[in-house]
Amino acid sequence: MAPMLGDWDAPKTGNTVPQLDPSSSIKSILYVDAYDSFSYNVVAMLEETLGVKVTVMTIDSEWPDSNMNEFLQHYEAVVLGPGPGDPNVPTDLGIMRDIWNLHDSELLPVFGICLGFQSLCLHHGIPIERLPYPIHGQIHKISTSAKDIFEHLPEVEVTLYHSLYANSASSTSTDLEYLAWLSLKDRPEVQIPMAVRHLKKPFWGVQFHPESCKSEINACRALLRNWWKMALGYNKIVGRGGYCSLPSTVISPLTAPSPFPDAAYDMLNWSKSTSKISTFRSLDRPDLTAEAISEVFNKPGSPAVLFQSNGQYSIASVPSSGSWRLEYNVETHRLRLLQLYGDCKETESCLTVAQLWDALRYLMEMKKVDSGNSQVPFWGGFLGYLSYELGLTCLPHPGHAQASESPRPSSSGKSLSDPSFADPPDVSLLWCERSIVVDNTTGAVVIQSTRDDDEGWLDETLQLLQTLSNNGNDTSVDQNLDSILRESKIRFPEEKEYKRQIEACKAELEAGESYELCLTSETSITLPVPEAESDRLMFPWKLYRRLKTYNPAAFSAFADLGETKIASSSPECFLNWDRESTLEMKPMKGTVRKSPGMTMEKACEILGSTKEMAENLMIADLIRHDLYGICGSGGVHVEKLLEVADYGRVYSMITHIKGKIRPNHPGFAVRHMSQLNTPNMSVHGLTTLQRCLPPGSMTGAPKERSCMHLRTIENRKRGIYSGVMGFLDLGGGGSFSVLIRSAFTCSGGRDYTENKQQTWRIGAGGAITTLSTAEGEWDEMLTKLRVVCNVFTPLDAGEKSATNS
Repeated sequence: MAPMLGDWDAPKTGNTVPQLDPSSSIKSILYVDAYDSFSYNVVAMLEETLGVKVTVMTIDSEWPDSNMNEFLQHYEAVVLGPGPGDPNVPTDLGIMRDIWNLHDSELLPVFGICLGFQSLCLHHGIPIERLPYPIHGQIHKISTSAKDIFEHLPEVEVTLYHSLYANSASSTSTDLEYLAWLSLKDRPEVQIPMAVRHLKKPFWGVQFHPESCKSEINACRALLRNWWKMALGYNKIVGRGGYCSLPSTVISPLTAPSPFPDAAYDMLNWSKSTSKISTFRSLDRPDLTAEAISEVFNKPGSPAVLFQSNGQYSIASVPSSGSWRLEYNVETHRLRLLQLYGDCKETESCLTVAQLWDALRYLMEMKKVDSGNSQVPFWGGFLGYLSYELGLTCLPHPGHAQASESPRPSSSGKSLSDPSFADPPDVSLLWCERSIVVDNTTGAVVIQSTRDDDEGWLDETLQLLQTLSNNGNDTSVDQNLDSILRESKIRFPEEKEYKRQIEACKAELEAGESYELCLTSETSITLPVPEAESDRLMFPWKLYRRLKTYNPAAFSAFADLGETKIASSSPECFLNWDRESTLEMKPMKGTVRKSPGMTMEKACEILGSTKEMAENLMIADLIRHDLYGICGSGGVHVEKLLEVADYGRVYSMITHIKGKIRPNHPGFAVRHMSQLNTPNMSVHGLTTLQRCLPPGSMTGAPKERSCMHLRTIENRKRGIYSGVMGFLDLGGGGSFSVLIRSAFTCSGGRDYTENKQQTWRIGAGGAITTLSTAEGEWDEMLTKLRVVCNVFTPLDAGEKSATNS
């Protein structure tokens, strides 16, 4: 029989973590992960606060050697994490249920958070039911008993993410004692349990999220230290301890390693002209735009990418005899490599998504450039995009997120399987040995090449740019472009259907399936194909130029990659990393349209509402989780939280989070990856992309469960929209934006060749929370849609409102 609670209360010696015996190994905690998007925040908080080592095990795992009791002997305690779903559903709890059924002689301390808390309550007879209304991403002050784990903590401000609760009023359980409560403002008679402990067993649980960046950090750390003292006190009384450490391979990674792809050697061979040095020439031309430079070096219709990073650097690809590009399709697993000049060879191979990532890591490692102009972020490498659907394959259970019924007709009236509605490749990257970078703040222009013996080209290009006149700012009315735009047919989302989807999202939120769902829609614009070849080839470029003029953005971009064309004016950073060790992500959530009466002060007031702050906070916590998975405990911090900024035609709220790469201290999600034992930041940046896609600001949280429901509700492929675009620098850095405020096309269908029609696609949407209204979300979606859609209106016709079309 386990000792009574009074026998193993920890001595009251303050809030410091007990000092470990220097001769013993670091103490270990087992964390059971319910596929939540905040799990690694919890794991990091445990390691940072308690000085322990945490092992992560998912709820659908099997106990090693089918022996739970022997396995648990290696741990001082177990933490059962938060997660989506309902504890009344056995699969949503998985192996959590086994913990509560341990025999008294095998007990060890357990701490449950949110779902873990609810599973503890449910197991001991307290019904888990729906709240009158969900509380997701909201900050509340809770009252406590000021004892036990809440000693000296009579009130704590915490973040809540739950739509279910433990209904103590319907319970006759005498096993649990309540330690904290929340009173609903509009229903003060309802007391929602926020924490419990078992009266006879070493079990505790809290309904709130102590790991959230808006929970009262010092109080929550004190709470964990109090629990840890009591846990160690219990173990000392019952004689637990002195365990040998487990080998790191005892718990297998989620996916088995893939055979190394032969395509990686093809890519390396095609890059043999790339050297280890980026040679360069510089000049000052503040009057010269990146658009003007790109027009000089890239013929209309030829493969080209122009990408602006963080509003400061514009990077223009320049063709060379060593230029090539790759395309990858998720559904067919087909990789195409295409040489662009000379013999124009093409190869095809079949490889998994995991093998694609391995091939890219290998190429970036083998072709690392050691020196170049340190003032610019790109010396050479890849420019291009990764789709939303590629991101879905990066989730722990990619099949869940991709599963859907056969495509139904879209709001445009076309089935998404119709060949005339062609989908672009899921990855399209252009290999660049020559490039030109413009510093938009200083006017410096850097001409550079990673090719051996390219001094002659550098000198010729320098001389050309010194005398080049700037025609990159011409924004006058283009009659040829406007004549095409006048014949555009715009198919907007159906209001009734979009509002139905909003309600479907809210139903999932109320059921505890997600905290936030980022619902999106698609608008298609059909236009004639210009008759003259020159006009046809220039059309995407002119469209991009007009979009950038209409909506200047920190991450404007243009891509002409085979049949795929992209015009983007994205304000949102997805992921940046430097050549040394720093990763940064800047999720954007919460948008207000500018209008004559809308000031920054008013925008801050609107975006400071509970709903808007909750939207951003949920994604901020999700991003922290993603980065902790790469950087490990002690490697992540929030630079800015919930700040409102001016983004041209809208005001938006952003959060800025940074992570630090330490090759000898990999994060929890990548500890099994031996290829990360390198200082090359290209390898770490690619791995971060792989682990963090799709962008959390475009999915909601928890990410995996949210993607699964969105796939069903939206019932379409997002394609390039909600993916990312940017560069992979051979010097080690990288920068990717979220592909929003963008239009894309993939020509080649029957409409294009037979009917001389081209179709451009624009995505727009917003985060649905339980506080969302159908009317408000519809208006927000239209606000974002107008930014791009208005570019398809002839300039001499004035702006056309989406609501009037």
